Amino acid sequence: MTSKLSKNTFSESTSLDSPEPVDLEVNTRRLQTYSIEALRVGRVVERIYVNHPAFVRGLRALDRLFQMGTEMEAPHGCRLIGPPGSGKTALFRYFQESLPQSALFTSDLGVVGLRVPKTPQPGLLIREFLRMLRYPFAAGSYKQLYERRQLVFEALAANRTRLVWLDEAHHLLPRHISKQREREESESIELLRELMDVCRVSLVLAGSSELDNLPSIAPHFASRIASREALDVFPLDINWLGFLKAFSSKITVFDGQLIADRKFGTLLHIATDGNLRGFKQLIVESILIAYDNKQLSLTPDNFAQAFRLVFGHACSRNNPFDAAQ
Repeated sequence: MTSKLSKNTFSESTSLDSPEPVDLEVNTRRLQTYSIEALRVGRVVERIYVNHPAFVRGLRALDRLFQMGTEMEAPHGCRLIGPPGSGKTALFRYFQESLPQSALFTSDLGVVGLRVPKTPQPGLLIREFLRMLRYPFAAGSYKQLYERRQLVFEALAANRTRLVWLDEAHHLLPRHISKQREREESESIELLRELMDVCRVSLVLAGSSELDNLPSIAPHFASRIASREALDVFPLDINWLGFLKAFSSKITVFDGQLIADRKFGTLLHIATDGNLRGFKQLIVESILIAYDNKQLSLTPDNFAQAFRLVFGHACSRNNPFDAAQ
């Protein structure tokens, strides 16, 4: 097959550590608004994880795939489906950070992850793999990088990497599925299939429900990604209230009992629609406000101010915390 790869160089970041543009805006504003001490406390709260049922199921799936990676002849994989802000990337980071040290794999390279760009040229994926695996020559044109895929395979084997995580993996699928020729895999998917077969690593595809179209688009690749797990926003039910209670118990720098209050939990759901990213943004902002006001406990007024800052004064929704003050 003749490759049609571009010879141009590129600069798009696919690192999981790269902040989203919105996060960069928020962080810049916070540096100008809050004290260093408040930001330090906020970062501690931001890194709180709660093992709710779907989170635990996801962890178990990652544990299984990690244990099987490189040990089995047949490759194994999983699709992790969920909308933005449902906790997919947080799940991976928690899993990666909680891995014990072992002689079976190179420290911090037993699991690697990257974000799939909107135009997932295989050369771009190869460049990011080389960067993560600390290969000294990770630059070049698409064509030059594509020809280095064997170096990626060798580096993964040398570091005994067991699991590869791809965030926003729905970008691997064609934008117009109707135009996809039957059983014709893209070069990026072909690269990942080869990576699984050669290195025997487990592969996790995290992204939107578009990934459920994978079996019809790339059946050979999909046969290696057999399992499916899902994360979703919380409905307003006992699981949401249980999550709030568990989260509040992990806040050690403040009295966070307000979060666990049943009536206030309803307001938090109205404000965030049960989205974990929105919830954490709101909680962290409230704590930053309270800390710099020298308060020892969170109040409805903290949340009312935080809602206006996080979602904007011109937000189309009414501020649910105004009535609670």
